[in-house]
Amino acid sequence: MDSFLVALNAIMPTFLLLAFGYFLRHMHFVSEEYLEKTNALTFKFFLPILLFNNIYKTKITEMFDGVMFLFAIGSLLLLFLVLCLIVPRVVREPKQRGVIIQGLFRSNYVIFGVSLVTNVFGAEQAAVASVLSAVLVPMYNVLAVVALAVFTSGERVKLGGTLKSIAMNPLIIAAVLGVAASLIGLHFPSFLETALTDVARLATPLALIALGGDFSFSRLRGNLRLALTAVVFKLVVIPLIFIPLAVLAGVRGANLLALALAWETPVAVSSYIMAQQAGADGELAGQLVVLSSVCCIPTVFLMIFILQSLALL
Repeated sequence: MDSFLVALNAIMPTFLLLAFGYFLRHMHFVSEEYLEKTNALTFKFFLPILLFNNIYKTKITEMFDGVMFLFAIGSLLLLFLVLCLIVPRVVREPKQRGVIIQGLFRSNYVIFGVSLVTNVFGAEQAAVASVLSAVLVPMYNVLAVVALAVFTSGERVKLGGTLKSIAMNPLIIAAVLGVAASLIGLHFPSFLETALTDVARLATPLALIALGGDFSFSRLRGNLRLALTAVVFKLVVIPLIFIPLAVLAGVRGANLLALALAWETPVAVSSYIMAQQAGADGELAGQLVVLSSVCCIPTVFLMIFILQSLALL
């Protein structure tokens, strides 16, 4: 019963915020234009401030878990290489190959990962997820650009453009600055820390409400079989492979949950925008975002329930 309540308390705030956003949009309390601007504000300001604030307040040298970070990096690279070998052989349409590849390895980790670790372990332990995002976010972006460039058009990756897009990513900038501030022991005046904390608290609720408002089940029409297959692999098959391996490697508690959510969280919203810009199948990319965001509610609940029942969290 305790494990059930832990899992329920972890996932229900996320579900309710998504549902609230959906309600506001479809009852016409907010417009599509408002949601677009809110998403832009969240991506450019609120989420970066959340990341910076969480990492800045963390003593990275004390919280650093070499096994967890090596496992995160190694598993992501291994998964990417396997997908690059398999997906082009089973997906016939070239414009869909890069979309499927990035959809299977790229997660909405900043929004869902930090939020869920906070719900289970509290704000202090959520710093683990924030620090991990400083590694995962750049890797997600680099590998997504490579996948879309290589498998959509067959052209060589433009290194200069790729590096520029990575360097200008607000989340990456915030993560790097947060790590630097933590390592040098920077301390802001009390009034500035209070302001940063207040803004950071807005980030996750606002991002989830905007994401819920952007839901459109009509987007699931067409390619439903392909999208559903990809989501099953992302939210069920891949976590079932890597989470037991992380447990065998000795990862436990908040570190295990932070690591597990790198595979279990839904497809990143920005993957839809990147697919469109790359000339790939943007419609399929949007379907993966919507479908994985809906389906992750029961799968994340079950994951937390099982790990809690096994006393691994």
